Amino acid sequence: MSRITYDFTIVSTNVDGISAVMPWNEEAYNWMTQEAHLSSFPDGSTVLFDENVGDFISDASHAHLTAELV
Repeated sequence: MSRITYDFTIVSTNVDGISAVMPWNEEAYNWMTQEAHLSSFPDGSTVLFDENVGDFISDASHAHLTAELV
């Protein structure tokens, strides 16, 4: 049985309308900060408005990165 690994995990937060994004490798972090131009917190994560999550997943997939929506 193979395990699926994701480049990002996206989770809802306790703030309505905001999701947290955690990159799980350097390639994902670099894409997020350099290509998607998102700022990051000290732990490497960032936040998105829920209305932008679909675009983020689509853009990441064009860069051959995968996202898990939890």
